[in-house]
Amino acid sequence: MGCDAAARIVTREPQPLAYVGQVQLGEPKKEGGHVVVPLTYAGGEWGQNSAIVPIDVDATVNDAEIEMTVVTSVATDTVPKNGGRQLTLPDDSQGNYTVFYRDPDGVRHEIGKLQIDE
Repeated sequence: MGCDAAARIVTREPQPLAYVGQVQLGEPKKEGGHVVVPLTYAGGEWGQNSAIVPIDVDATVNDAEIEMTVVTSVATDTVPKNGGRQLTLPDDSQGNYTVFYRDPDGVRHEIGKLQIDE
């Protein structure tokens, strides 16, 4: 395993909402066998350190709720610069959802409503 791959694994960190800032949900669309929701982040502490970038969004769907957490890593050539900027849901997701941000300590923050059409 190369140094970059090892660094990415070691530094993969779920972040609290205070670190990420305000989360804006974009319009859902079907893409590659999934429902993809673009995400925009504003404010938050992550903007103060360009060496740490969002690489993924962990998400779970339970009934009419979606819980998400942004995961960051040290920026390297192998870490996609635009990663961690979309919520990826199962293709059969449809209906109205309340989206919550779940901090690593389990605290949940409601961040918005999402309607996914067929």
